[in-house]
Amino acid sequence: MVVKVELLRENNITAILLAGGKSSRFGKDKSRLKLKDKSLTYYQYKKLKKIFKNVYISSKKDKFDFNAPIIYDKQKEYLPIFTLINLIQKFHTIFIMPVDVPLLSKKSIKKLLKQKTTTHSFLGVYTYKDLQKLKQNIKNKNYSPKIGKKELKIDKKELINLNYKDEYKKHLYKIKKSL
Repeated sequence: MVVKVELLRENNITAILLAGGKSSRFGKDKSRLKLKDKSLTYYQYKKLKKIFKNVYISSKKDKFDFNAPIIYDKQKEYLPIFTLINLIQKFHTIFIMPVDVPLLSKKSIKKLLKQKTTTHSFLGVYTYKDLQKLKQNIKNKNYSPKIGKKELKIDKKELINLNYKDEYKKHLYKIKKSL
């Protein structure tokens, strides 16, 4: 198993952790939630570093409790599709993951990489070939990243999204256990 991890770290795909949202439904910045002694962003970043050679955090500002490379999202809007387009233009092929999907396993990340596909909103592999479809979505006032790719089926327990505090409280034990 260690060999597979090393092989993945050799690839040219850059991982981006999306951590620049408003967290308006949650009521406070989810990226800074404390789990044990560190932030949610810290643990998500470390998970990605075990798989990818290059990992960046996309955020509107540096608000983190550790050192990591940040790509500053300069969009006024809080619409991740614009960030996604900018990141694809910069890196050509990216793996993108929202910070608030803490139960996604390394095994599922590797499956997404192997199949070069997506699942869930703003989660998976996007390439330069996807740009036209993403731009067409915007032109049609559709701000979804869904572009007709065959989506990988992942256990919905892994795709729990922390949009509300009650979801966080409900799954806190599982989240801490997965760290």
